Amino acid sequence: MGFSGGGSNVLKPHTHNGLVSQDGGALDMDNVTQAQLTSGDIVYSDGVHLQRLAIGAANTSLQSNGSVPGWQSAGAAARTILDSQTITTLTSTVTYTPTTPIDDSTYQKIQLVFTGNTGSTGSISAFYFRLNSGLADSNYNQNGIEVTSGAASYVDKNPQSGGDDYLRITDQLAVGNNYPFQVTIDINTIPTGETSTVLHYDGASFNRWYNGAGYITGMGSTISRIQCDLQGSGAEDMQFTGYGNSY
Repeated sequence: MGFSGGGSNVLKPHTHNGLVSQDGGALDMDNVTQAQLTSGDIVYSDGVHLQRLAIGAANTSLQSNGSVPGWQSAGAAARTILDSQTITTLTSTVTYTPTTPIDDSTYQKIQLVFTGNTGSTGSISAFYFRLNSGLADSNYNQNGIEVTSGAASYVDKNPQSGGDDYLRITDQLAVGNNYPFQVTIDINTIPTGETSTVLHYDGASFNRWYNGAGYITGMGSTISRIQCDLQGSGAEDMQFTGYGNSY
């Protein structure tokens, strides 16, 4: 139906259809048309009428339920820094205790990265790794390989014994003369209904390479503590960073 006609001061119904004579032309959506909207609102069709959707809360994302759009809480970022520590004086342990114990509904993998050097006189003679609290040596199972100056040695401890309630990442991380090192540990969070997890580690220093995997039982349903024991006399500018990865 045309835009005009019908008597003085009468506005006939119109659709803003450019193919209909005198139907008002295209609807101008760029700073001209007024509506009962507030800042940030969007408009969508329910199939019959146009509907207003108010702006969502901070950090929410627009998602569809299959019928209409709506605002939903955003999921965890693909990679999130959980903890970061710079260590200039070697301590016996580096510990990360999450405020809320971690299960696989939040993160599917935790990654730990250690980098640094020993300085001119320092040394890190051993690197041990633990999860949670109260686990026994029999909860830790490990296989690995370590290559030093071309000679390989193998780790086969299934399970650990003799009070070794940890995984041994390496017996000598770096000793003296500003030797650099790097260690990466990837930990699977505990699947729903399970009480065990697996992890993989690898690392390198001036003349040493190591790679291995562990299987840890009796964990419960969450990861509540991550702890690394560093044995030695010192380190310079060692950086520890823990990441949460979600898929």
